[in-house]
Amino acid sequence: MMKHWIKWLGALLVAQLGLVLAVQLSGNDYTAFQPKERLLAFDPQAVDTLRITEGEGQPLELHREADHWVVMASDGFPADPEMVKSLLNKLAGLQKGWPVATSSAAAARFKVAEDGFERRITLLADERTLARLYLGSSPGYRKVDVRPDGEDAVFAIEFDTWEASAKADDWIDKGRLKLDAQQIEQLQMPGFTLLQDGNKVELANLKAGEQTNSAAARSLLNKLANLTIGALLGQENKPEYGQEKPVLEIDLTRKGGDPLHYRFSQPEGADYYVLKRSDLNHYLKLAEFSMKPLLEATRAKLLQSTAAASEKPPAQPTE
Repeated sequence: MMKHWIKWLGALLVAQLGLVLAVQLSGNDYTAFQPKERLLAFDPQAVDTLRITEGEGQPLELHREADHWVVMASDGFPADPEMVKSLLNKLAGLQKGWPVATSSAAAARFKVAEDGFERRITLLADERTLARLYLGSSPGYRKVDVRPDGEDAVFAIEFDTWEASAKADDWIDKGRLKLDAQQIEQLQMPGFTLLQDGNKVELANLKAGEQTNSAAARSLLNKLANLTIGALLGQENKPEYGQEKPVLEIDLTRKGGDPLHYRFSQPEGADYYVLKRSDLNHYLKLAEFSMKPLLEATRAKLLQSTAAASEKPPAQPTE
């Protein structure tokens, strides 16, 4: 009887070991595997062109000019430097895990074939291809199947496909309008002018008894200095932008920089605004909420209220 149980338990153990081995070989969890080989062998500093193609669409090309990157499809508008740097460093840091497939026929099944892919990333230097990666199906959250060019093996890596977007507006430097608010010396808006000298911001031409609400004035400077681009509208001034009938114009002078002129308009029936700033060739799309503080700014709102001013203690007489 005892021998019978020993044989039965032995058979059960063998079956369990076989099941564990089968799961490890067929599953998508390769965390136990310690990758040592880089998926793509290239130096991020050597790359001067980043080309992203989605399906059969036109490739999106980012090109490095001197010390900055530009989006070629957007007439050379500056690209977000941190986004480009992040993608290149991430691609350079990818390592090969356990392959999910190794046959040449598997490329089509995982959508990483040369003639059938979800996305293709090509890295170049002086028009010479440094590396190319095909992105295909997604086996799970924040994971994607990939195949390096020239290889049959397909790997599942942790990657968000939005990091390799093929849309130009996803790559533009949306902070291109930002300024250092401390460097603004004068801000002219309809009905009033703000002057800044060091830490002091005040309205020009104050009348007797009037005081500037410093917090409100500084807030207005910060709102203008931190405008964010929503999208590019090209370099052509189209009639539908309404630039001939602006809703707001602002003139700004700053330390160490040329004066800037802002012209804001709103297309008929649109829920966004169009900006043309004097130092940029493009017409820019701005979100409606970002314009509200600028449109609502008035001289009266930048004055200290009578009640607040009266609460200040009277000046002490000098002896």
